[in-house]
Amino acid sequence: MRIRDYVPADADGLAGIFRAAVLEGSAPHYSAEQRAAWAARIADGAAMHARLKDQTCLVVEDESGLLGFTALTARGHVDMLFVRPDQRRTGTARALHDALLARAADLGHVRLTVHASHLARRFLAKRGWRFEHTEQVTLDGVRLEHHLMTLQFMNPS
Repeated sequence: MRIRDYVPADADGLAGIFRAAVLEGSAPHYSAEQRAAWAARIADGAAMHARLKDQTCLVVEDESGLLGFTALTARGHVDMLFVRPDQRRTGTARALHDALLARAADLGHVRLTVHASHLARRFLAKRGWRFEHTEQVTLDGVRLEHHLMTLQFMNPS
């Protein structure tokens, strides 16, 4: 497994990972209607590149190809952290998370935020993220929940 910076040629593959993670991986936590509305936000590689081009994005791959990715905005918001459904519970998401924290520290961030899904909330809580509150969002007329979480990983000086 290797973690590296995103390049535009990754966009189609990452769009596929996003859609599979949302449509398949989050099935126990969201209805089919909710997952379809969420997945529609990134329809293809062009939409994925438009979303990631101004963010710090790390991808993880092995000899089989892309396994997952994570993205951080300039303001310290984790915009995305997704792995292929077959990579759940393999350490792939943990490796991406840890690499992103290291990169965020290198960039001078001391506090990060994320809007976590129900599934991601548990994953992040185990890694020290603090739950702030649950929010309702509407995507294409469909309501779903996500959770604002924060992580302060260094004391500001």
